[in-house]
Amino acid sequence: AERRGFKVKHVYLNCKLEGARRFVLYRSMLNKVASGIATRSLSPEEMLNRLIQYLEENDEYVLITIDEIGYFLTSSKEHLVYDLTRLNELTLGRPSRVLGVIFIDRSLAFHEMLEKSEKSTLGRIIIDFPRYTSEQIKDILRFRVEEAFKLGRVDEEVLTYVSDVTAMPPINGDLRVGLDLLLYAGILAEREGCDMVLLDHVRRVHGDTNPRITSEDILYMDPDERLILWGLVRALRLKKTAYVSLNDIRLEYSVICEEHGAKPVEEIEGYVQDLINRGIVEMKSLTEFGIAGVSTEDLERFLDMIVEKLRRGVDEFKEEMGCMG
Repeated sequence: AERRGFKVKHVYLNCKLEGARRFVLYRSMLNKVASGIATRSLSPEEMLNRLIQYLEENDEYVLITIDEIGYFLTSSKEHLVYDLTRLNELTLGRPSRVLGVIFIDRSLAFHEMLEKSEKSTLGRIIIDFPRYTSEQIKDILRFRVEEAFKLGRVDEEVLTYVSDVTAMPPINGDLRVGLDLLLYAGILAEREGCDMVLLDHVRRVHGDTNPRITSEDILYMDPDERLILWGLVRALRLKKTAYVSLNDIRLEYSVICEEHGAKPVEEIEGYVQDLINRGIVEMKSLTEFGIAGVSTEDLERFLDMIVEKLRRGVDEFKEEMGCMG
């Protein structure tokens, strides 16, 4: 496109990482197309019109990719698919500046959640990618190891083991979990003064890793949501139970905010519900909340790993804000 003189941008949005609301996603989309053109005063519909206006004024085109669309559809009743598949109607009589919209999910089940009007405009073009095989995962992990580790610190046996574990249920090829296994095995090896990452390091980390909560999930969380999750984790540790109340979470969250110099939000219920929708937090009853997918026996080990990830996420966010300041 550039060789032919066309200015084309690709915008990637992840509903699970960035939020399951049109306002949040459209604002992110606008900022990725042109930083600063989105304001909080614009409604979702106004943001789409602003997008088209900007593209026409600057003679640009955009291709939009929406990842984790199934998460959005199960978490929100807003009509995201309907909006984005009808963007060409905003430029009737003029060439459309939106080249296309790609929706990605982990299964085709999301298609059954769409309304007839959405299925009609979305079309029937579906590309079904099989899950990564162990060998494919190994190739990807090897590339990342070469970038992140010194030469010879991770051998072929470790790579094979991590690849096999990542390819099998319940992880089912989720590369983020494989990357986390290598990351925290490396941290463990370094703490123990080892020059290499050993199978024992990976096995120990694997036993403490919850595949539902990856470092990426925590890194891209809203800062308040991250601290609220930390409040839940701390409440679980203090109570030594698998579930705690919303008041317990709120109390520990307030303490953590004070420790980190953050201003607490007044209502945490919406953030907790979002964590439930993501499959990170489990609600046993209206008054009991815990970490999803963790038994009482394994709770303490999992909490240690989650705290490590939360600390890293908070520290990286502080560094990012410091650079911006």
